[in-house]
Amino acid sequence: MRKTFQIDYEWDIVPIRSDVREMAKEVGFDDLDQARIVQSISELARNVIQHAERGTLTIFKVKEDERVGLRIQVKDLGPGIPDFDQLMRHQSRQIGEASGLQQVGLLMDELISIPVELGTCVEATKWVKPSRVVE
Repeated sequence: MRKTFQIDYEWDIVPIRSDVREMAKEVGFDDLDQARIVQSISELARNVIQHAERGTLTIFKVKEDERVGLRIQVKDLGPGIPDFDQLMRHQSRQIGEASGLQQVGLLMDELISIPVELGTCVEATKWVKPSRVVE
């Protein structure tokens, strides 16, 4: 299970959200975690539109040990993030006060920056709660 979406315009986000919600449901996420994943998609895609104009979003099912989840990778060719770690260290604990990436960090289980020569690449992962895993 893997899908890649091109992000060129703000209106590209709506169908991406719908597709991702279906994928999250198929993997076994409950309604609350589906909403968290979809909100993260919105934040990540909006960052592409605001800071880089265009990019790609790839989402795929991951399995590690006994865990199953979804991983979202977003790449763009914008100016990049000068210090990702510093941005995340100054993370607010309240959703309304956080930047888009900080909100993703609060909503997802993992958020990392992947070094690239040009632009930005981030990966966010959400794991299904063990009692919810669907094989």
